[in-house]
Amino acid sequence: MIILDLEWNRGYDKTPLEEILQIGAVRLDRLGGMIQDTFSVFVHPCVHKKLNRTAKLLPELDSALHSPYDFPTALRAFTDWCDEDTVFADWGGDDFEVLRQNCDFWKVPAPTPSQLIDLQMAFSLRLGTSQGLALYRAAEYCGIPDSFTFHNALNDAVYTAIVSAWIDSEAMMLLALPKEIRRLQNTPAFPPQPDLQAGPYGSLQAALNGRGCRRPHCPLCGEAVWVRRWYSEQPDTYLSDFRCKAHGSFLCRLSLSPTESGQWQGRLAVPEVTPALLREFDSAIRAKSIPCKASKPRKDFRRRYTRRKTTPGA
Repeated sequence: MIILDLEWNRGYDKTPLEEILQIGAVRLDRLGGMIQDTFSVFVHPCVHKKLNRTAKLLPELDSALHSPYDFPTALRAFTDWCDEDTVFADWGGDDFEVLRQNCDFWKVPAPTPSQLIDLQMAFSLRLGTSQGLALYRAAEYCGIPDSFTFHNALNDAVYTAIVSAWIDSEAMMLLALPKEIRRLQNTPAFPPQPDLQAGPYGSLQAALNGRGCRRPHCPLCGEAVWVRRWYSEQPDTYLSDFRCKAHGSFLCRLSLSPTESGQWQGRLAVPEVTPALLREFDSAIRAKSIPCKASKPRKDFRRRYTRRKTTPGA
């Protein structure tokens, strides 16, 4: 397993590139295991003419500015060091995407991981929170002494490797689930809710986009929340999650059926979140995703015309 960390500069010019200034990595045999090897290379910036505010504060900036290596050379050294390791992890999920972005810019092949692990999300799941902690906060929480400066790619990869010892198998199991499922793990208990009738609508898509179908209510405070996307494995049943700011995430089920006249009518429910329902939701997520489109409000030309006619001097 390779734990990767990068430092980069986002310039002020029009080139959309987070230009990498340092690649740091450590090799582990498993999460929380002993560090077997380390890698670090500084990359001389040559795309952006100016450094942004964050890059100017990097403790090893001079090493990058005076590095003899351009990005393709540094990448070649990194891929040679990785050898046959194809499992990568980082803190926050951004580093490998930035690496790919730089590979595309320089037209060089990017590493092809067999697995990517967001250790920041896994650590948050271990703590039972959805908030992503900064690496230095996670190290502080774990009681890891700040022996090295942060924002050095190799040092940050070492800190990430040590923090990974606090990530258990349950957190990794939750990490493998879709984020929509993870949001429902701590849904509070609530009393049974009545189903809401919706429709009829002129078409199936109109029903999926309809206000009556997309507006479930929090079962604890009654706040109405918009559904942004439906998931479906069966043609007559649609599932989605929605979030109340005060009480967390809930799941809603929309059942649709055609009428004899060719229209569609529905029934919207907020059921109790059970393991069986979560499995059904997981299957629906993997089967089909349908984004909702809100209808555009009509302009009230009559009101505007009346206001104009009644204006003095009109």
